[in-house]
Order: sequence, then C-alpha cells, then structure tokens
Amino acid sequence: MADEVTIELDGFDQVIEQPTVIEEALSRDSVEVGDVLLDRYRLVALIGEGGMSRVFKATDLGKTTSVSPDSHIAVKVFRSPISEDNGSFAAFRKEVQKLRGLTHPNMVRVFDCDRDGSIVFITMEYLAGPSLYAKLYGGAAAGKPPSGLGRDEAQHIILAVADALDYAHRNGVVHGDLKPGNVVVLNRGEIKIIDFDMARWVARPEAGVERRESPQQGSPPGVTPGYASPQLMAGQKPEPADDVYALACLAYELLTGTHPFDEAGVGAQSLKFPPPHRAELSAPQYSALVHGLQPDGNDRTRTVRQFVAEFSAPLRRAGWKPGAIGRTIKSGVIARTIKSGVIARAINPRVIARAAGVAAAALAFVVVAWFSIHRAPVPAPAASSPAVPTPGTVIRDCPTCPAMTVLPAGRFKQGSAPAENGFAFAKPQHWVAIGSSFAMSTNAVTVDEFHEFITASGRDMQGCDTYDGEWKHRPKNNWKNPGFTQAGTHPVTCASWNDAEAYARWLSTETKHRYRLPSASEWEYAARAGGEAVQPWSADGSSACANANLADESAAHRYPGWTVFGCDDGYVYTAPVGSFKANSFGLNDMLGNVLQWTEDCWRPDYSGAPIDGSARTDGNCSERELRGGSWFTAPAYVRADYRNHFAIDHRTSSVGIRLIRDIEQ
Repeated sequence: MADEVTIELDGFDQVIEQPTVIEEALSRDSVEVGDVLLDRYRLVALIGEGGMSRVFKATDLGKTTSVSPDSHIAVKVFRSPISEDNGSFAAFRKEVQKLRGLTHPNMVRVFDCDRDGSIVFITMEYLAGPSLYAKLYGGAAAGKPPSGLGRDEAQHIILAVADALDYAHRNGVVHGDLKPGNVVVLNRGEIKIIDFDMARWVARPEAGVERRESPQQGSPPGVTPGYASPQLMAGQKPEPADDVYALACLAYELLTGTHPFDEAGVGAQSLKFPPPHRAELSAPQYSALVHGLQPDGNDRTRTVRQFVAEFSAPLRRAGWKPGAIGRTIKSGVIARTIKSGVIARAINPRVIARAAGVAAAALAFVVVAWFSIHRAPVPAPAASSPAVPTPGTVIRDCPTCPAMTVLPAGRFKQGSAPAENGFAFAKPQHWVAIGSSFAMSTNAVTVDEFHEFITASGRDMQGCDTYDGEWKHRPKNNWKNPGFTQAGTHPVTCASWNDAEAYARWLSTETKHRYRLPSASEWEYAARAGGEAVQPWSADGSSACANANLADESAAHRYPGWTVFGCDDGYVYTAPVGSFKANSFGLNDMLGNVLQWTEDCWRPDYSGAPIDGSARTDGNCSERELRGGSWFTAPAYVRADYRNHFAIDHRTSSVGIRLIRDIEQ
C-alpha cells in the first residue's frame, strides 16, 4: 500500500498518497507543474493529489494573458484510466457536459472535459480554501481531538450542502460520493461541493486524503466507506437517497465532532444502528438524522428537501399548533413519533415567534425561504423529458430568429456586496432563486434580425439620440443609421423599450413561443454565469478588451478626454456580435457593445426587490432598467451589478435588445 506524506496546499495540510511503482507506471504519461495542455492550460501549481487524479492550479492562456488572483482555473488530470464498465471517453465527456450546465452557488463550476494525447482532464472553477475535513480534523496533527463546529456554522454548511444536492437532484444528477473531503470552505466562508458524479467513472477510488475517507479493501470503486449507504457498498447505482445518507453522516459529524458510527468501525454501520443520541443534537435533529441513516433504503428519507424539513423542525411549545402533523419513523431498531411536529409544507413564523422565541422564528424563516426557493416539483431527468432542452442547448425557432441559449435554474447573490464600494442603487445585496431554466439571446439582437420585424410590422422608428462629441437627438437617425456604420451582424440600436417589447410580441406571434425582455435578476444571473465576480477580467482592466467592446484607447483617439480602459478592442462604436469571448454560459457581449433593456420598472435601490427572479413592477414604470454597459460606458460602470434607466420611449445609439424565450416545462 502507498505511503502517506503531508504537504501544505493552499494554506492547509493535506495528506496525499506517495505513488507506488504501479502508480508511477500509470502516471508515466502524466503532467507536471509548468506543462501546458492543448497549448492552452498552463499548470502553475499542484494543489491536490491522489490515486484517481492530480489537481493543478492553472492559467487559461486562451482566456487571458494577464495573471491575476481571479484568473486561475483548476485542472483535474486523471492519473488512472476511465472505467470501461461505464463506456468510452466520449460517454464520460457527455456526462461532464451535463455537469457544465449545472450552476449553483454551492457547486464547483465545471467548464469542460478534454484530452491531450492520453491525458484526460477536466477544467473547473479554482477554489481557494480548505476542505471541510481539514476544518474538522486539521488539529489532529497537533494532538488536538476533533470537535464539532459551532451550531451556527454547522447549520450554515449543512443547509448549503443540502441546497446544492437538492438542485443537482432536480436536474437528474446524484453526487454518489459526498464526504468532508469533497466539501470546500472558501476563504470568504462560502461552501462549494466538488466531484459530482465522478467516482463511478474511474477504475479505482481516489486515494485517501483523509483518515475516514481512505479506500477499504473489498469496497466498490469510487465508494467511501463511512459515508456510503449500504446500497452503494453493495455496488448499486447511486440514487438521491444515497446522498441523503451521506448528508446525514456529515450533519452528525459537523454538530458533534464524531462520526455517527465511530464506535462501530467503518463498514459496520448497520450493526450499530441507530447512532448515539449526543447532547449536541436536539430531538428533531436526532430524529431527522436517524431517518436519513436508515440502512434500508425504503425506510430512509427519500429527498434532501424532506431531510431539511425534518432536521430544521423547531421544538413544540405549549400553545403552538403547527401547520404540519408529526410523523412516525419506522426502523428495524426504533419506532418513534417526532413529538415536535415536522415542518414540511406550512409554517407560520409569527406563531412560532410568539410560542418559541426569536431564535426559533429565525430558524423557521430559514426553512420557509429554503422551501420557497425550491417549491417547484422535482422534474424527471432530462432523458425522460426529451422535449425540455438541456442547459447549453441553442434554440433557433426560425432562420431569422435570434439564437437562444438555454440556461439552467440556479441561485445567486444580486447586487453589490456590502464590503465592496459598489453602487448604492445596487444594494442591499440579496439572494435570488431562478426556479426553472430559460433561454436567453446568445447575442444582442442584430440589425438583420430586427429588419425582419420592421419589414413585417412597418413600425415607424425615426429619431434617435446619437453621439458625435456630445449626445444630441437627431430626427433623421434611426436603427438603420445610428450615426456610425453598421453591418447586419452588428447589434441593433436606437430601439426604445416600447420597440423592444413590440419586437418580442411579434416574435411570440410568429413562432408560437413566448419571447419577452429579461427581468433584471435574470439578466444579472446570466451575466455572472455561475460566478460571483462582477467583471470577467483582471482587476487592473488590462484584459478587458479581450472580453468586451468597451470605451477603450481606440475611442479615446477618436474622442480625446474620454475615461477609458487601458487597452484597445479595435472598435470605437459597436462591434459585430460574438466578436469577443463568451461567458461561461455561452453568452456573448453581456457586458459592453450595447446596453440592454430589462422588464423592470425603475427603483433607486433593492429594498423590497423580488427574490424569485421576476421583474419589479412597483417602481416608476415610465422608466425601465438597463443593464450591461456599452461602447460608450466609462470603465467604472461596466459591471454585472451596474444599473441604469431611461424613459420607455427613449432611443439612443448605445442601447440594444436582448430577449428571453420561455421554456415549456
């Protein structure tokens, strides 16, 4: 068996495996720091290593030539062959492409899968921070016993992990190997789960980087005893209930500092069921954990959503009549009724506040919010619903219709973070849930695409504000003549909000599908593309011109005195759509080129803003919100969180159109 050595990776100690002779043979064609894969990905540091793979911090030479802290990616290089039991590399890559379409704040973002000769690798979001195992057991090397986290921190992690699992399950993906080593705590405190659906694709399990997560002789490949359900240990295909089992193990460990079956020994869980009821666990929590750890999959909690409801149920107090009745949990060892009552569908936080105090009410609000975000029914996997396009699919309903890219459901933080300078009109920052997938224009609507609408409708669109040293309304300028030369592939400009709405209605009539303007939340979700950065370029702006058509040095030559980015994108005015790098959702020109209308009525801040992705309709609806920046916009305002507003009949050569097409579920 391989020897273990300890190295420091990104500020925390991690135990990795010293390769044996056999493993050295497997990795003879492997890569090292300094290598470049596909003439694109330069490996700059080794950040993790095991029997299954080596993970490198890398720069994407095809994306940026300026290395900055936020320009790195992670490259996971497989040192073992893909399991032939599950099919070819093509099948593996197809599965990775499915993961690429999943975007959730608590899931690592997967970019692509490729191979360089015999080297198979995955590119993904780079995460700076320790694993959850390191947080729980990092003090062991100094002789300190493991201990549970504080209750608030533990609950935060448990709900974050549960949220990501529920999202994945609703999109037909099961993790299959959830454990502390696959949960990363970012330096800013955010939680990310890694390695969704990876274990079953490798010929042997990843070497143990943690005590409990070491592979055991005779265990199935890719299974981690101690967190794997009896069904996974028996080699069965992973199901959502198996992730519930692992989540229950994780929750118990976070709250108590001990694994639920420490006294039983790894692999003997079913012999020592149920786990001890430790003092750190409330009665509802313990009941929920017992339900989630049932050895028989038929008796186990079936969904993550149900587990969270049971786990978060407050204690019953005299005079409180909960909205949901208690339930009985059946097991081979215990049969008990949860006296506290399970909150599953209906919670009245005000009643809880009166009966159980502020703390219980706050917890109830968390549960209510969690369920409101995930109130949609669980859809069938994509394979059983061929009519519903998967994320990343491009739809074009007619030859002259805009191409529409399907985006996944997900959650994100909208607005400027409190610690940032940001914008007062982009605060308070708040979570928004996009409950279902939708399609967004891959590009801003082009001149050629808009021409079809004008030809069919005969709409009069004369008069536009254009720029030639100053902004001025010019009656003879219009969408065909915005004051500068445009081809059919340039984004249409000089279109008011009223014009954009009319175009969306016309497309809807022509195609029999609903087209509309995006809400401001949908637009920002699409612009951030699963990340948290408000700009996809380095902080100094030196790489901005590779990503967007902006106010740049070429514009400064034409208009001296402009405040511009210190780079040259080659355009003073608009550029043909798709001339710059797409974001991680595959959308072009979300920032720069032209500002884009949204459906939202203007409000000066986010107080009372919707959290479900819908448009705001309670503001000044004679003015509508604009997003994205343009060829004219100063650098400080070309950000995903920037907001502007114009009157609904205002036409200007810096504003264009981007549409949403609803997906029939």
